Amino acid sequence: MKDNSLKKVERILFTVFVALGIVVVIGIVVLIKFGDKEAPELEQEELAGEEQTEDGYDWEAGLSDSTLWLPENGWIYSKVPDFTFYDEKGELHNITEFEGKPTVVVFWASWCGDCEEQMPLMAQYMELSKQYGDINFVFINKTDGDKETKESALAYFDSLNIGEGLYFDEELSGYDRLGIHNIPTTLFLDENGIITAWSPKQITQESKFEAILNKALNGGSDALASFITNQMMDENGGIHSAYSSDSGVTYASDILSESEGAMLEYAANIQDKELFDEVFWFVQTYMWKDGLTAWTVKDGEASQVNALIDDLRIYDALTTAQDLWGGYEEIIETYQSQILKFGQKNGKFVDFYDADDKEYAKRFTLCYGDLVAMQKLSEADDSFAGAYENCKELLIEGQISDDFPLYYSWYNYKTKKYEKDDLNMAEAMVTLLHLSEADLLPQSTLNWLKTQMNGAGVKARYTVKGTVAEGYNYDSTAVYALIAMIGANEEDASLVNQAVRKMEKMRIDDTGLAYNGAFGMEDGTQITSFDQIMPLLAYVKIYGR
Repeated sequence: MKDNSLKKVERILFTVFVALGIVVVIGIVVLIKFGDKEAPELEQEELAGEEQTEDGYDWEAGLSDSTLWLPENGWIYSKVPDFTFYDEKGELHNITEFEGKPTVVVFWASWCGDCEEQMPLMAQYMELSKQYGDINFVFINKTDGDKETKESALAYFDSLNIGEGLYFDEELSGYDRLGIHNIPTTLFLDENGIITAWSPKQITQESKFEAILNKALNGGSDALASFITNQMMDENGGIHSAYSSDSGVTYASDILSESEGAMLEYAANIQDKELFDEVFWFVQTYMWKDGLTAWTVKDGEASQVNALIDDLRIYDALTTAQDLWGGYEEIIETYQSQILKFGQKNGKFVDFYDADDKEYAKRFTLCYGDLVAMQKLSEADDSFAGAYENCKELLIEGQISDDFPLYYSWYNYKTKKYEKDDLNMAEAMVTLLHLSEADLLPQSTLNWLKTQMNGAGVKARYTVKGTVAEGYNYDSTAVYALIAMIGANEEDASLVNQAVRKMEKMRIDDTGLAYNGAFGMEDGTQITSFDQIMPLLAYVKIYGR
């Protein structure tokens, strides 16, 4: 009986294994037959809105990083590449014909589900745009002759009651020329044909369209500066370090000399004397204490410690203000004497002076090496000459390695060695920016930046071995703003474009929100002053506004 039972079990198991084997074989056949084919159209529409992209587009990467949906060959703050298209009569046109006025270009197709969300709203958006002046609207249909014909495009466009502005890319030359990956894609061009804003996805709210249009027409800094001055800066000119929709919480946060100095730089760059004097009044009134510039003001109390990097930025902004408007001579002389007294020791620049303990820092953080400001100091007073030359040497000699050509975080005067701490990449990028401004940025370092930007980007923190530090594999607004400024300084339009793409994905464009123009989370959280003022400086440096 036992033998018969075992044989019965064996027969059952054998049958199960055979059945499983058949399923596996069928699965392999299916994978071989269909594995290299595109996903069905419906699945692609669910995945990224449509099937309307070039062959070979990495959908998975695009889902994780929306910047990959942007046109490959249309660079922000650069002239749009020439491309042609046809009107209803079959006459050929070039995008350059629309120069002389700002132009909104929408790439679309009638069969595209995402386009069906934006296109019916375009008449409303066009009416809104009239308050901003005379603006061209160009609707370029993806007329491939298969999924879309002139007839189908005309029928759909006529139903929208938009009127004029319909064109056809019958040969898809415009899509190929620009490297369009997704429709709808909307480009905003200034009167010179420069791409000043864009959206690689459908725009379904008037408040969001208006925010992007304002950014395109008035520059990236316009709404951002308005947010900072109205939501983060108090009535005394103090810029608070953290924002909340509850203004009481915002004004309760600390005020840093970092923010005040950067805002002074911005005001000088855009030649806004009123803003400059308002911010500097706060510095003089609340941060100057016994000749020391406090690095922070908390609950109305100034700290007893300065920060050399901020002292140098404020000094540099004052010299610019003097060149622009005059009247700052005595203040500049006072500030020079403050830096001489509290910013250096034994002929070497130091990070800070602690007035409570009456001690100078025994270290120099390399991102504090603002060589341009230091050179101005040494030219104004040769007492700074030795410290300036020493700092330049510390920076040049501070490169980590050929394989990882960034710079150590700080130098220990006591041990006479560079410390091998992980790199905070915002600080690391400030170091590179200072080197670039002094024409000392090595090509190998620039190449490293470009390689990272061609890949996953530059993350928040790295070890000195060149690997991303554990827990810091995320993007930072300020890091990309600084990289954009480095790119602008190096006249590398490609690097600027890549950095601004990454930076912009963290921007909030919605005129219906009090924090429109800010960088942070859509719900208004994680909005800090440094992540606002660095992009503010980047916009002005790159585009002038």
